[in-house]
Amino acid sequence: MAIATAISMPTMADFLGVYAGVDYHTISTNYSNVSSDFEDTNNLSAYIALEHFIPLLPNAKIKYSDLSAEYTTLSGTSEPESSALNGILYYELFDNGLFEFDFGLAYSDLEDITGQSTDIAQGYGAAKVHLPGTGMHVFAEAIAGSVSDDEATDAELGLGYTFNPDSLLLNFSVRAGYRLQEMIINDVTQENKGLFAGLEVHF
Repeated sequence: MAIATAISMPTMADFLGVYAGVDYHTISTNYSNVSSDFEDTNNLSAYIALEHFIPLLPNAKIKYSDLSAEYTTLSGTSEPESSALNGILYYELFDNGLFEFDFGLAYSDLEDITGQSTDIAQGYGAAKVHLPGTGMHVFAEAIAGSVSDDEATDAELGLGYTFNPDSLLLNFSVRAGYRLQEMIINDVTQENKGLFAGLEVHF
């Protein structure tokens, strides 16, 4: 915590910021106990993060992903629901205008398409590299690990472009990339993966 405090001091100029975003996913689903072929589905995910100037207190982020699937059986079309909800506390360890790195802990509430659910504690990491003079950035984010028998991974990699990046009141970014989400509950694996595109607002 002391190291995080020392490194984070230069970022206090940001004072207070809110990041909110919505992504549109095209998801391919695999489930180890279901033999049916799943249709690719179009789902939404969203997140909101609060970053502040107090070095010893972590920043906070909430993420939600709709992972519902669709497949055809002899009796018709089935649309089982599935979701992932992540509560994250993290520190901004680096932010020098070119490179950002966040590290923290996540609490994940997961439900697969058969109704199995689990709550697990995980690690969290995120990084962003800005391409000078372009408004573009490369970003990566991951939630992984577990202290129980159940496991989960949520990883994404993408490219974004920020409009009005020098504004202290409001700027927004368009972003696109690839995302992999996997949960293992009671030794049964569900995998969701595919491309996404979305919009992020910072104010």
